[in-house]
Amino acid sequence: MIGSPFIPSWDQLRPFVAELWLIAGILAVLLAPFFTTRQGANRASATAAGLALVAGIISLLVVRSQAVVAGQLFQGMLISDWTAVLWKLLLMVFALGVLLLWASATGRDMHSGDGPEFFALLLGATLGMCLMASTSNLLMLVMAVEMASLPSYVLAGFRKTHRVGSEASLKYVLFGAAASSIMVYGISLLYGLYGTLHVDQIAAQASRQGGVPLMMGIAGLLVGIGFKISVVPLHFWCPDVFEGAAMDVSAFLSVASKGAGLVLLLRLTMSLAAGYNYQGPLLTTLAVVIGVMGSITATVGNTGAFVQNNMKRLLAYSSIAHAGYMLCALSLLARPGGSAPAVAAGALLLYLAVYLFMNLGAFTVAGLIHRAAGTENIEDYAGLGRRNPLLALCMAVCLLSLVGLPPLAGFGAKVWLMKVLGDAGGWWWVLVAVIGLNTIASLYYYARVLRVMYLQDSQQPPLEPSALGLSVAVVCSLMLVLMLVGFNSLLDLASGYGQLLLPRAALGALLP
Repeated sequence: MIGSPFIPSWDQLRPFVAELWLIAGILAVLLAPFFTTRQGANRASATAAGLALVAGIISLLVVRSQAVVAGQLFQGMLISDWTAVLWKLLLMVFALGVLLLWASATGRDMHSGDGPEFFALLLGATLGMCLMASTSNLLMLVMAVEMASLPSYVLAGFRKTHRVGSEASLKYVLFGAAASSIMVYGISLLYGLYGTLHVDQIAAQASRQGGVPLMMGIAGLLVGIGFKISVVPLHFWCPDVFEGAAMDVSAFLSVASKGAGLVLLLRLTMSLAAGYNYQGPLLTTLAVVIGVMGSITATVGNTGAFVQNNMKRLLAYSSIAHAGYMLCALSLLARPGGSAPAVAAGALLLYLAVYLFMNLGAFTVAGLIHRAAGTENIEDYAGLGRRNPLLALCMAVCLLSLVGLPPLAGFGAKVWLMKVLGDAGGWWWVLVAVIGLNTIASLYYYARVLRVMYLQDSQQPPLEPSALGLSVAVVCSLMLVLMLVGFNSLLDLASGYGQLLLPRAALGALLP
């Protein structure tokens, strides 16, 4: 009467070994207090989390060097393709950088014994963000988004004695609950319309049976995922949460949360576009909506940063602006010829790879200054070029790359994004113009920080940050230079990995 249990083969598990390492890391972090003193629990749990991330990175590099099964695995709940592999690799490298930021700038402020909770939450959120990029099943989508969101809510308010952090965490929870409820309602409409939770099957049926309920369901999904990306008008939580959270948590949310949401939205929209053969009025409407959302988000992010005096709030608005730039790439879903998935995924992955180092470097420098001087106010960065020339140089490199100026990788990533939009022709040139104008406008508030660091005098004593944190900032700055020097190789890598599994793809095929 009872069927045999489902036991996945190694070929099915191999693309998800990194997630298994994260689960093992969570267990090790939670068990660490039983094998150490309360005073040593933080360091032991950080070590366990770091080892889990390193093991996950190594496993992804091994997977990258081999042919892996591409297709819908585990009864269609998860997807294996190169886009998911590259995103998970970027995410785990970034999470490891955040861990180093914690060790160098914020770890000393954590209460004894809080480390296991903190790192279990960090690895849990990372696990959810990995799964967000590896599913086209709407039920698994909800589980992955909530697996990423719930730990993030707690991380935002983890500084238990910090009132601003508690208020920011509460705002994050309320916004997240509202967005999740709308997303679930949209999913229920899609399930009621088509009787399936698989996006590829929904895409195939939607091309024959659309209408207003379909648009409402898609709108609900856009609200839920747009919250993770901080799309306007779902962005109000972002500056307050970044200001109230610890520096390492703010850095983590600035890249990981937005990147996971963008990769997930890319997969969903391109699957729908494949069902419509990349043409039709519905796709054109959806492409315009996404393009307008990206334009407004970039504009609001940049204009909101003009008046900020807190460095974390400035970087929060900066992250909103960059999310808008990347969202514009997703508007290519109505591009004729069927090349939209590879082009959009390649541009997005390339931008995310560069954005990782830009933001990690900027937040690391901000964290080191906060640790040494106890301030997040931009005016207190006065004379940093004299007080610590290397630290000021690292911040300058990261900020100029965020603007998109040569000879830094941010320039190459932004130019390539504008190129792929321009190549599509037509109304996409409007998006190119919007990105160009916003880039010029963003120079004002980034240059303001540079002016304070180099042109404003200060009587403050020299800064002496930790060697570990300074090393992370230097590595990020060097990577931004080297990634432009080797930009063609980086572009080939991102383009080669921009291979989304779409409905027409043969299941079980081998990835090259």
